[in-house]
Amino acid sequence: MNISAMRLRMLRQQMGLSQQKVADAIGITRTAYNKYESGAIRPNQKIRELCDLFHVSADYILGNDETSKEEAAPPNPHADDQIRKYLGLSDSGRSIVDITLDAVYQLERKKSKN
Repeated sequence: MNISAMRLRMLRQQMGLSQQKVADAIGITRTAYNKYESGAIRPNQKIRELCDLFHVSADYILGNDETSKEEAAPPNPHADDQIRKYLGLSDSGRSIVDITLDAVYQLERKKSKN
């Protein structure tokens, strides 16, 4: 998985959108969008639509810039280090992290709603 794939996944999850909703919003199939998030292909053809949807720059999505246009949070070296570690994992290692992260994220969302 590359930085573009990770950022797209993070942006989508931050907005609480499914892959299908993002795909519909930018006019492609869910399968095609999934290839963006898996890193199989770069989102060159739909970069403008993704920028508009997520309110970030193309440089941010493509990994050329460390900050999004509307990023308010200060830099987080720990998060950057974690991303580097994640990128160094095998596919099965990343799958385990993805499953764990999704479970913890859902649990935290449930807690915050109560």
